[in-house]
Amino acid sequence: MRNLLFFPVLIFLSTWSVLAQNSCENHPLFSILPQHRISSCEEKEFDTFKTDYTDKSGTWEKLEKSGYILKTYYTFEGAWEKRPSNPMIFQNYTQAVLSKGGSLISQSNSRTLLHLKSAGESWWIEVQSDQSGTFSVTCLKEESMNQYIVLTSEDIEREVKSTGKVAFYGIYFDTNRAEINPESKETLAQMAKYLKANPSIQVYIVGHTDNTGSMEHNQQLSEKRAEAVVQALILDYQISKNQLKSYGIASLSPVSTNATEEGKSKNRRVEMVLQ
Repeated sequence: MRNLLFFPVLIFLSTWSVLAQNSCENHPLFSILPQHRISSCEEKEFDTFKTDYTDKSGTWEKLEKSGYILKTYYTFEGAWEKRPSNPMIFQNYTQAVLSKGGSLISQSNSRTLLHLKSAGESWWIEVQSDQSGTFSVTCLKEESMNQYIVLTSEDIEREVKSTGKVAFYGIYFDTNRAEINPESKETLAQMAKYLKANPSIQVYIVGHTDNTGSMEHNQQLSEKRAEAVVQALILDYQISKNQLKSYGIASLSPVSTNATEEGKSKNRRVEMVLQ
């Protein structure tokens, strides 16, 4: 049992591609404790994780994060009298996260909450156990929701005629980056289709961020993202540069609260506005 106590839970961030194929047999962050097996898992491409905890000063805090979620359930297969204690389970996961530069947020008798930033990704990890040796690990990777329902050029035209602008959530950037991700092509194509069908129309392409970080940083980021969209429309879709002007306004025009992750995701957008 002494050897079990110090068994390391290893972190394997490189197994992400394997996880996508069979999430109940492979975990993106952790290997399996001895004498345990994965009994089941729940995987969601996008959801919200909410929990309450007491911080180091004793203050009661609420945590709400959104993104990819994997909840894995582990069953102990050894003798009942040799089942691992909650402190042993929690300490294994805590040490694994701390060894990678992560942090322990909160720990109680029945659960521990951890945070890990690695390779540009932010993971929230909650380990829960009922003293039976069986436990669950919930991992959330913060990220925006993929917008699968894309506005068509006809939708864009109706929205512009009705309100003078249209918001796009199908243009994707990595955190704090202004390079457009490949998943944005369908939205860009529909924007281009609308602009080609209406060559006399001139529009502003406006970048919006949430309020995370400094105002100066977000201002620059929103400007760069708007300009990236303009350049993509000109270079990749042959839209006349006379139809387009880029602007960034950071978090100055939110459409939802910045107090929650869901609200922030709504505020991060690109808009097309009639000049």
